[in-house]
Amino acid sequence: MENTLFDIQEHVIPCQHIREYPRGVKSEGSLRLALKQYTPITSKSENGITIIAGHGNGIPKECYEPLWEELLRSSNIPIKSIWIADCSHQGASGVMNEKVIGHDPNWFDHSRDLLCMINHFRDSITPPIFGICHSFSCSQFVHLSLMHPSLFQGLAFLEPMIQLQNPSKMSGLPQAAFASNRDDLWASRASAESSLRSSPFFRSWDARSVDKFLSYGLRSVPTAAYPISDDSPPASVTLTTTKAQEAWTYLRMNASPYLTDGKDDKEFFLGKDMSRVSEEGHLNNREYVTTCPSAALAFELLPYVRPSVLYVFGERSHINRPPRREDKLNITGTGTGGNGGLSQGRVECHVVQRSSHMMPLEKIHETASVLSQWLEKQLKDFEREQQFYKDYDGDKSVNDQTRLSAKWMQYMREPAGALRPTKSRL
Repeated sequence: MENTLFDIQEHVIPCQHIREYPRGVKSEGSLRLALKQYTPITSKSENGITIIAGHGNGIPKECYEPLWEELLRSSNIPIKSIWIADCSHQGASGVMNEKVIGHDPNWFDHSRDLLCMINHFRDSITPPIFGICHSFSCSQFVHLSLMHPSLFQGLAFLEPMIQLQNPSKMSGLPQAAFASNRDDLWASRASAESSLRSSPFFRSWDARSVDKFLSYGLRSVPTAAYPISDDSPPASVTLTTTKAQEAWTYLRMNASPYLTDGKDDKEFFLGKDMSRVSEEGHLNNREYVTTCPSAALAFELLPYVRPSVLYVFGERSHINRPPRREDKLNITGTGTGGNGGLSQGRVECHVVQRSSHMMPLEKIHETASVLSQWLEKQLKDFEREQQFYKDYDGDKSVNDQTRLSAKWMQYMREPAGALRPTKSRL
């Protein structure tokens, strides 16, 4: 990062042992996680908020550094540190693991890897903790928040890929078609940069994020995918996240004949996270060749999300069209153990104008401004809850929480269905 706003530390830690899909790794070799810790230099605060961030598919974690800069400049609350890791099969993690990773990554493996990261750095990653994530990583953070409902104070979902419906038309090409067909080998770094800068995909990005992609999203050969050869001579460069891993992240594939009775081992082994009922256009329909069960499952988990949630959508998003926004807003936090949803003020929404699914890399200043205002409000909620538990006793113990209280024993003599006393609000 070419500035003095953050002290940046790089870390490498072990990933979660045992991946969800058997072909997620080629062998029992250990996977490692590459991550960065950003600590503000001029406003260090041990009592500040901690941010855990998540990247989009195929996007190096460093592309979000301009967003962290803008957030630090625009925020009135102290930030202790920001943490972000490349998924084990992407970015710097993917480079370290390229001889071990297989062809079947599971989105929620990263959820478990992040929990490992948080436990590993328990002395540095302290409450209040907020999640800020983009695209498919939003599904990962939904899953993480269900594994540990009290971990996050709040979650900011930037252009989330969380839904049942396939964003691709059933008559159109699959979501992974772009990644599968993109150029991924150039004769030199200069030719790669020239090609990517002229790409319509990058044309809408903020120049700072494009520069980060060119710095961290390209690597020199030889690689596992491109050893030195006539097609990939020594000066060649390729993508840091291989286009194969990017494509396999979008979709799973099962092109074998579908047995409708459901009693075939293959159907069971390959479809454990698929819907039992086939719905037209749904991402977890086992009748389709290509599916994306993690996005669908994350949607079905939304009612049980406990942290407060901020949705930030791109006005021109091809994924989060207005009906899909409403789907998420209407169910988030409404289930047992959830945050209460829109009606309780625990779910909020903002639409960034003239932006697409790449909104946090396009409209950096606007995104940071929305996040800053939301974080300030959430910090006040956290402080109010902290004060509540500081004052609250509960009358269930005595002797420094080691013995049962008289009130506890009183209710052990009452029927199991004893009702709480009522109190009128004055």
